[in-house]
Amino acid sequence: MSILTNKHVVVALIVTPILAVLGYFAVDAMVSEVPHAAVAGGRYELVEKPNCRYNSGVCGLKNGDFELKLSTEWREAGGAQLVMRSIFPLQGARVALVAEGAAEKPVQDMQRVDQHGLNWALELPSLAPDTDRLRIVVAANNTVYYGDVGMKFSLYKTTFGEDFRR
Repeated sequence: MSILTNKHVVVALIVTPILAVLGYFAVDAMVSEVPHAAVAGGRYELVEKPNCRYNSGVCGLKNGDFELKLSTEWREAGGAQLVMRSIFPLQGARVALVAEGAAEKPVQDMQRVDQHGLNWALELPSLAPDTDRLRIVVAANNTVYYGDVGMKFSLYKTTFGEDFRR
């Protein structure tokens, strides 16, 4: 006698996957956080994207729909220019470059590059990409967004092996 001729086994084989899928969605509906829009006057943390941990040339910070992209342009005389692009107009941007194991450096205001407040820049006289971290605070629509990111992304190499320290 085959196991597939038993009507109880056949019903169990049909019902089990259906119950598993329904259970998955029921648990998700019960325990998941409901997304909500940013409230004016609130403070929200920006999460660094995976490209910030590698020599990618660009670093993304994100929270919901709000997103910033950071990149560096290396100067021949030394130092670098930090460039930040936002998808929403910013009211202001401040950064602090923190060296590993050292006291915090002073907070610096970034300068607006365009009239819409989407592009910002700041000259960094010295930068150790392997160890330095960048703490950033921006304001948009009376809401504050803040984040912390390593500067490893600023070490950019092409596939040809050239070090372009963007």
